[in-house]
Amino acid sequence: MKLIGPVALAVVLAVAPAACSGGSDSSDGGTPRLSAAEAMDATCTEVRAGIDEFNREDYAGTVEHFAKAKVPAKVYAKVNEEPEADALLDAVEYYANLAPENYPEAARSSESFARNKIITLEQCASDEPIDATPGTPV
Repeated sequence: MKLIGPVALAVVLAVAPAACSGGSDSSDGGTPRLSAAEAMDATCTEVRAGIDEFNREDYAGTVEHFAKAKVPAKVYAKVNEEPEADALLDAVEYYANLAPENYPEAARSSESFARNKIITLEQCASDEPIDATPGTPV
């Protein structure tokens, strides 16, 4: 395995954010330009994936998906002035910041978990039919 020297690493780290921006031509420091609908869709795609991981009891996967949802949720809250957008961002951040090992207990006893569950389920309801296979409730 070849090690990267400090100068090469600095160049890689300087170039990486630009390469990961998805070609965004925004003037606000790299925040992607998405419409409210696009930001909501991107957020809810990750939220639903996180919920699926939770139902499979893969709490690390849950956190990963909610972490991925943070950027579009921030964009959504920025371009949509309705309080629901801020509530969704708060819910996404709550689940992204919850340690995987704390998920089972929080799901059973936390008022914050329950409140954010309602927000994510209401705002990111799936258009797909519900699977008839019983699973772990969210």
